[in-house]
Amino acid sequence: MIRTSRVLAAIAVVGAMALATTTGVASANNQSSAHRAASGGDVTFGLEAESNSFCTTKAQLAISGIQVVAAVYDTLTVPNDKGLSVPYLAKSVTPNSDFTIWTIGLRDGVKFHDGSPVDADAIKANLDSFRGAPGAANAGSLLPIVLSFMQDVTVTDPTTVTVTLNTPVSTFPDYLFLVGRMGIMAPAQLNSENCATDLIGSGPFKFVSQSLNEKLVVTKNPDYWQKGYPKADQITFVPVPDSAVRVNQLKGGQLDMLHTSGATDIDTLKNDSSVNTLIQKPGYREIRYYAMLSDSAPFNNPEARLAFSLALDRNKINAIQNKGLFTPANGLMDIKAPGYLKNAGYPKFSLTKAKALATKVKAANGGAFDVVLGTTTDATNTAEAQLVQEQLKAAGIEATIAQYDQATLINKALAGDIDVLFWRNLHGGYSKSSDADNYPWWSNYNTAAGKKNFINFSRFDDTATQDALTKGRSESTVSAAKTTYTAFNKAFAAGNYILPTWYINWTIASQKSVSVNLPALPDGGGKPLFVYGRIPVLGLSSK
Repeated sequence: MIRTSRVLAAIAVVGAMALATTTGVASANNQSSAHRAASGGDVTFGLEAESNSFCTTKAQLAISGIQVVAAVYDTLTVPNDKGLSVPYLAKSVTPNSDFTIWTIGLRDGVKFHDGSPVDADAIKANLDSFRGAPGAANAGSLLPIVLSFMQDVTVTDPTTVTVTLNTPVSTFPDYLFLVGRMGIMAPAQLNSENCATDLIGSGPFKFVSQSLNEKLVVTKNPDYWQKGYPKADQITFVPVPDSAVRVNQLKGGQLDMLHTSGATDIDTLKNDSSVNTLIQKPGYREIRYYAMLSDSAPFNNPEARLAFSLALDRNKINAIQNKGLFTPANGLMDIKAPGYLKNAGYPKFSLTKAKALATKVKAANGGAFDVVLGTTTDATNTAEAQLVQEQLKAAGIEATIAQYDQATLINKALAGDIDVLFWRNLHGGYSKSSDADNYPWWSNYNTAAGKKNFINFSRFDDTATQDALTKGRSESTVSAAKTTYTAFNKAFAAGNYILPTWYINWTIASQKSVSVNLPALPDGGGKPLFVYGRIPVLGLSSK
């Protein structure tokens, strides 16, 4: 039986002492100063992509959609800047002794935007839909894979929900956030045929309207459960897929703020005295990588994967693409996440070795070694794909570039239609375990026998990685988690299923007239973690 450690218990229970820490961003304000910040104003927020569904139980949300979710909805937990999941919409999240039963206590008096209560019945309905329980409304196809360990959800009383798991999961509070995807919907939205477009949450802002590919407008929720928030009167989210255009619109005054993950943009913005920047620091950054489709030709051949990796001079690509501003990545996790390794064992660039292997692969495939590189239509991604294409050609590998809008690229990846997927993701967003950021993406044990985990975009399957993932999710101490995820990181590199390139320092840039305050979390939960390009918006205001 797994013992509940003091460390992991601290992740879940509420009422902890306030955390006196520095935040994981370039600047932040504590709650008292945020309360003093000027209220009001309208803010126009530039996003990198459009999102056409906000039915959170089944929407395929990337960062742009997740940022909107942060405005309209609340999640039961959030990570603080110590990398710990703490209660948020929930008042408490507490495990039994072996992490198989979790009790979620709710706050009194919280209401959704339509006036209905955020009670145990509403939370049960949401969790049942997230996990794909039989008969649940608007259940999707992705999250039931991620949450397949959830066996049952029951209402104990109006403010208490009990969740029973089919296996010990010490990191369950992390899954109640899932990088901001787990926004809790009002039953009126959850049960609606128009769930994708009828946005009703309990968050700091109420949905007003959406014009696809133009804007999505939210307005201040005057009855928000965190008193004194939100600060802004209105936020207008505007999708601007081209990052250079997004930056120019900020400089030109069409946008009040934006998010970006492009090194050139970040360099431009941080050196511009007319704007403020909030830059993510090392610790829990996502990585850029190239995921090879390993269950079909050519990459079902390990020598083809090795040839691809050897052919790419990642340092040169980083120097050209990012001016060397981003730190090279040779593993899945960032420096504060369990399992981090400076070099997990990925192949170093060797054109000579790449050519020899490419010739061998061709001999086994009728003289062909052709691959498709899949990425988005952003000009920065186009330039990166062209660099990769050139380097592969030098090694004798023919690459075709296929570009799609973000939503289509995600669907192509889910279908396994792309040989090499240009991707970025967070695989280490917590300090005590790397389970929630890896098991859903890479494990095949969370699917029915003979089935594939289609969010494992590389479609690989080997015992070493799978067993490490299974062991890691039930580790009850930080030291044990570090040991297990270090082994996983090494095994993953040995399989050469992806090729990591660099860590991404997400950045929020804003006009001088915009105050970007990150209020302290409720109940002494600490300061919010700026992670994956998502920031809480309840403290935004504009002069």
